[in-house]
Amino acid sequence: MNKELHLPTLTWVVLATLLFILVLSMAIAVAIWSNHNEHIEFTEEVAKSQLETISLIAETELQKGNYETLSALVKQWAANHKDIDEVKLVARNGFIIASYGPYQPSARRYIVNKEISYSYRGAATLTLSMSLENTYRQTLGHSIQAALAALLLTSLFALLIYLFLTRRYEANLLSLMVEELKYTESRNVQLAAFPRENPNPIIAFDLNGKITFRNPAFTKLMRRFDEVDPICVLPENHPGSLERLANGERQVFGEKKIGDVNLLAHYQMIDVADEAYVYIQDITAQRSAEKALRNERNQAHTTLASIGDSVIAVDMNGTITYLNAAATRLCRTDSERPIGLHFSELLRLMSNGEEWTIQGLLASCRDSMPNQVVNEQVSLLIPDGETLQVQVTATLVSSHNTESDGVVIVIRDITREYRLQAELHRQASHDSLTDLINRSAFESHLESALESARNRGREHILCFMDLDQFKIVNDTCGHVAGDELLRQLARLMRKHFRGSDVLARVGGDEFSAILIDCPLPQAIERIDSLREDVQEHIFYWDHQSFRISLSVGVSPINLYSQNVVQLMSTADAACYSAKDSGRNRIVVYEKDSATTRNRLGEMQWVSRINSALEEDRMVLYAQPIVDLNSDDRLIVAVEVLLKMRTADGDLIPPGAFLPAAGRYDLVERIDYWVIEEVLRMLARCRGDYPDCFINLSGGTLSRQNIARFLKKLLRQYEIKPSKITFEVTETTTIQNLSSALKMIRELRELGCRFALDDFGSGLSSFGYLKNLPVDFLKIDGMFIKDMNTDSLDKGMVEAIKTVADTMELTTIAEFVENDEIIEELRRVGIDLGQGYGIAHPKPFKEFISETNGDNVIWLSSIH
Repeated sequence: MNKELHLPTLTWVVLATLLFILVLSMAIAVAIWSNHNEHIEFTEEVAKSQLETISLIAETELQKGNYETLSALVKQWAANHKDIDEVKLVARNGFIIASYGPYQPSARRYIVNKEISYSYRGAATLTLSMSLENTYRQTLGHSIQAALAALLLTSLFALLIYLFLTRRYEANLLSLMVEELKYTESRNVQLAAFPRENPNPIIAFDLNGKITFRNPAFTKLMRRFDEVDPICVLPENHPGSLERLANGERQVFGEKKIGDVNLLAHYQMIDVADEAYVYIQDITAQRSAEKALRNERNQAHTTLASIGDSVIAVDMNGTITYLNAAATRLCRTDSERPIGLHFSELLRLMSNGEEWTIQGLLASCRDSMPNQVVNEQVSLLIPDGETLQVQVTATLVSSHNTESDGVVIVIRDITREYRLQAELHRQASHDSLTDLINRSAFESHLESALESARNRGREHILCFMDLDQFKIVNDTCGHVAGDELLRQLARLMRKHFRGSDVLARVGGDEFSAILIDCPLPQAIERIDSLREDVQEHIFYWDHQSFRISLSVGVSPINLYSQNVVQLMSTADAACYSAKDSGRNRIVVYEKDSATTRNRLGEMQWVSRINSALEEDRMVLYAQPIVDLNSDDRLIVAVEVLLKMRTADGDLIPPGAFLPAAGRYDLVERIDYWVIEEVLRMLARCRGDYPDCFINLSGGTLSRQNIARFLKKLLRQYEIKPSKITFEVTETTTIQNLSSALKMIRELRELGCRFALDDFGSGLSSFGYLKNLPVDFLKIDGMFIKDMNTDSLDKGMVEAIKTVADTMELTTIAEFVENDEIIEELRRVGIDLGQGYGIAHPKPFKEFISETNGDNVIWLSSIH
């Protein structure tokens, strides 16, 4: 393009001409530069405005996760703005979410960008570039115009001065300028159409389908898949895409899957060059993300459809937008009909008599920061009228800008559990036989009554009622009959109490009642009416009839009442006073009554006995039993006695606490403790251990498990059963003769022996003796202590001895207090004896540690 121009010889004229052109050009350049800056500033403002517009579109679609829609919107928007050179939305991880251009990128462009944050996925960068070619072209046009004008002026000026310049000179100069301009434009088009540095693969085709260009990134793509033919990495519809472009379409898209890689081909027609450009983009990550999102949605839908809990989604207005299969079953409806209904049209949630509203639920969720979750148990009213108990969990659904979009409500039907819990609560507080409340629930009511009496001065009446002769029904007809009698009496008692009163079964045949706000005279009248009805009630069972009566103890509940325990104790003491006074009567507790004081004293022993057992303050003593007919009074056995040590260390004799233990069913616990303690201590003896006589109460003797309990202990401590003799009184055995006989036989089968204690004290002693399988007769001490001076007592002892010899039983005399009595016993022929005249009791542990083979011959070794 270089051509030489020969200047005229008139140097000064040429210099003057050039100087004029230079000054003129500088003036024109200053004007053009000022205009150019104005165009640049205008282009910047337009670019920023366009960036805000497209960023709003991108943010909206990104929040929805509509990537394909976003890509299409971006391309459509950019295509409608011819001044947009390129738009690209790139995620932080490098993933290109959407792009447009460059189809004919400008070498000069203004670029702006903005970072967009969306949801939890992170951020993306939006880049927008606007071409400055029009600005530069306009500036260049002005330059050309100015240059032409200057040239024209110069030519005219030169023509006036240099008439010898020819047309050839002008033609060469114009030709040079046109060729320079075309060359510049051609280079600009080529640079814009073939960006070699673009990281995405690009390939160009002419209208005949021939490849005219491919950048290094495209070549790298072919090597990646070991392909030599470029068409192999393009979509299957590649020829059709070129044809569509030739027919006038502006752009065409196609996809190609090679192995696990997804490629997107973007076909774009470049009119200037009459060529089609194909931009290749690896969208594998995008397709994987879309697949994962689909799988996640499918899994969530499957989970919601399969879980047992009802899930309902509502918007801010309470309109139902979703419900799962469990919710449709709960609402007794199909899956489509409820969509669009208001929540209250489908379900009603009630709590404490008030209906929940969606607005109230939203407010509760907002108040339960930070989780914004409400979890409560409420009642659910469904359209068919049924009421269910449900557990409701409501959670706010919020967008990224923290505004709430609605509520997701999870409803779990707990009606069955609620009813079961209510039934369990009722069973825990009610007696299953009579359906009256039990002792625990009654004490709670009594506590409330006591509080109202103390704080508000109200007056109530506490009654303790015990059935008389109930045991006769049980022993005669069995427990089934006894249970039926209790049910009948419970129904009868209910008729005598108001709805505000409290009636309970607190024991086997014991009932209690609280008469609320009832003066004592009125209470006595009502209770006496009940007593009369019970007395007149006839119980029929198995062709037999029974009448029972009622003993009642009454204790007022007033301002001066101390506590529940004291109230129960006073009423109980009054009830036992009624029984001791002849039964079938009412006794009101009086603080100064001697009978009541005695009964309260016995009741106080209950806690003392329990404490002594728990704190190991029971002490065993041993009283030797000797052979009266041996000169050395050989010890043949010991009777195990029991004393209780107080917290201060004092010893209490059994006569002080055993009556209370018997009355309040503690004696059986004491018997079991004594048996185990004796066997445990015998097991520690190094040599031979003594024969032991252990007292058994009637309650223990009638226990069905006593034989199993003793058998276990004998095996555990390796004690010979023949070493153990149990003492029973005729009174305890005849109370439940059949059960006592059964237990005596079972224990004798184990190898244990029995002694009938206090023999002769009852009028029927001789009558029962022939039916009791015992080994020893212990003669009551009231016949022994005066037999040396009282001939009647001596005659009774002789008679007992005669009967014992006839039945081959060994006799044992109690209360042997001196040598004179011993001599009388020898003359009568009594075998064994015990008492203070022979030996005082000593601690059992001490006795077995001191006893040796001297002066000892155990009964088990001679019988």
